[in-house]
Amino acid sequence: MIDSVRMAVLSGLAAGVLNGALARWSLKKTLNSPDTVFYSVFAGGLLYRLVFLAGSVWFLRREKYIIIVPFAVSLILVQLIFEAVPIKKNGIKRDP
Repeated sequence: MIDSVRMAVLSGLAAGVLNGALARWSLKKTLNSPDTVFYSVFAGGLLYRLVFLAGSVWFLRREKYIIIVPFAVSLILVQLIFEAVPIKKNGIKRDP
């Protein structure tokens, strides 16, 4: 399993990229949908990422904190990077 801090960080980065890309893809897919659909996908993605984080920490519950904390921090930071870059509705045009 995860036996070092370096492996914990790399695993957290990989999981964060996977979850961030999945969330970004689903939001881009529903960008031109009605508001109720977009916001339900947004809320569902937020809930999914929270459940994934809790499940990951639960899966690592027998590990030392020196493994759990770097995994969780790297997972959260990478997902945040995917959310920090805005999704443009009309390409490079600004929304009115």
